[in-house]
Amino acid sequence: MAAIMQNKKKIFLGLAVILATVLALVFFLKFPDRESAIGEVPQGQDDFPVNSLAAFDLSHVKYKETEPKNRVAACISKRYKITSDAARKITQLAEQVAAKHELDPNLILAIIANESKFHPLLVSPVGALGLMQIMPNVHKRKLAAYGGENAALNPEVNMMIGATIISSFIRQTGSLEGGLAMYVGAGFDTSHPYVYKVKYELEVFRDCANGIVRNIPDPSASRANKSTASALEEAPTAPAEDAEK
Repeated sequence: MAAIMQNKKKIFLGLAVILATVLALVFFLKFPDRESAIGEVPQGQDDFPVNSLAAFDLSHVKYKETEPKNRVAACISKRYKITSDAARKITQLAEQVAAKHELDPNLILAIIANESKFHPLLVSPVGALGLMQIMPNVHKRKLAAYGGENAALNPEVNMMIGATIISSFIRQTGSLEGGLAMYVGAGFDTSHPYVYKVKYELEVFRDCANGIVRNIPDPSASRANKSTASALEEAPTAPAEDAEK
């Protein structure tokens, strides 16, 4: 009897491993690794307009002034060379969407920093769109509620869907690191460089909110575009990274 039970346990474990492998494969097919596409500029432009948010009607987004949020918006404007008004709008939207999912708004901003460098019109070679680089072919159902795939370029819609996705992934994996790995398409690899980069920027924005200037190297500085790199005045140039996506 004990031998039979032991054999059943081995069979069950074997099936579990096979199932986990299949699920991981499905995940990687649905969520391709996207970091290599970050920073691509559509239509062959060298840079985006300083306030490409002007293309969207965000007049209903009322900036609620607080000293910490003012500091974060100023930090974003300086580091990423966007207008103060654009930085404030995005910071306010981050606060609103994060509250709905019990997230730190600085996390939303940190993801945006790594995904699009705050360019709302960014379209990657693999089709990811907007501030949080939403994959419309993967999230058709979510986008349908806002009029279809093109809605992913609307900054407000993009951030609402992006916040929903990262919140879901954090719940599924039980950790911020796991959620970020899934968000970028790295499966369950929490050692992926993207995870570190987002966490770094998260701490930068938290420090900004508290009036602290960070003086350690920015890990993404070595591969940032010229306009972003010139904005990193408070951080020395970082050495090239050992690992890339």
